Amino acid sequence: MTPTNLSRADALRLTATAALPMSATAALPMSATAALPMSASAADGDDLPSSWPDSVRQSIRHPSLKDRPVLITGGNRGFGWFMARELLAAGARVAITGRNVEALKAAAARAEKIAGPGRCVTIVADVLKNEDCQRTIAETLNAFGTLDVLINNAGISSLSFGGGIGLPGNPTTAFDQLDPGVGRAVIETNLLGVFDMTRAAMPHFRPRKFGKIFSISTSLGNMARPGNSFYGASKAGLEVFHRVSAAELKGTGIDVNILLPGGASDTEFIGSNVVPGEVGSRAGRLLPGDVIVPPAVWLSSDATNGVTGERVIARFWDTSAAPDAAFKGCLQPHVDEPSIM
Repeated sequence: MTPTNLSRADALRLTATAALPMSATAALPMSATAALPMSASAADGDDLPSSWPDSVRQSIRHPSLKDRPVLITGGNRGFGWFMARELLAAGARVAITGRNVEALKAAAARAEKIAGPGRCVTIVADVLKNEDCQRTIAETLNAFGTLDVLINNAGISSLSFGGGIGLPGNPTTAFDQLDPGVGRAVIETNLLGVFDMTRAAMPHFRPRKFGKIFSISTSLGNMARPGNSFYGASKAGLEVFHRVSAAELKGTGIDVNILLPGGASDTEFIGSNVVPGEVGSRAGRLLPGDVIVPPAVWLSSDATNGVTGERVIARFWDTSAAPDAAFKGCLQPHVDEPSIM
């Protein structure tokens, strides 16, 4: 179970620093980290077992997920695949996008093993291209007839281009030491790509007066971490976009939320040059790669209809609680005026 006895100050402190590897947060109270599920180890070479107890996985399989059409950008690996895998197991139909054809083929094969043929659609697309965003929605509607949930997961950081964030063997790369194209690519992918994908879905969501949109963000401390100038700016912009759009869409039946793991997590997003070890083998230094799964699945269900404008921190999911209570425990308290400085 995640800690239920933390003070608000401890909880916010944990959330602000959790983007650092575990060695950097070792001074935090043990109660704040000891109950998190352990990171998984490699299974068949191209997939990882769930780190969550079967009881949790069964409890989040809400009846409304049966045949629910869900679109996940960047769904062929990392957080995207972990969410897709669990949603498929819960009975949803899932469309996933990616730029790598072979990686999408591999994901499709894994999806068919989980849910059978026709339950997962793969779409080669790049959120940097508005025409790809429009085509992605069209292909999803063609495959499933409708769309209920959009999960904006695709994202990159300067780490993808050899940048550093001040860890041993990975020294900080200042904004002016990066190629100008790096900053543009990060911001256009993480912010404008989400804007274009979300806007492409709106002509379908608005007439139906129903839709669920949530996007993957990062911890507040990670936004302001040296070396993350462009990545942090893109995620700060992402969260402002969601807060504003949630207010603009209030009363329309379209929910808009932010979901974040609450710390650096064991996926391909963090290479072995940043935190040594193979993906799935870095328990104790990183959160499990699938830490994000329970609140992501719950946000995709009718159990959260009307929940909008929230910032959901996955690491606070309480495995001993019922899903509704566990989800509420992941919600960051609202503030009237967000601040970062």
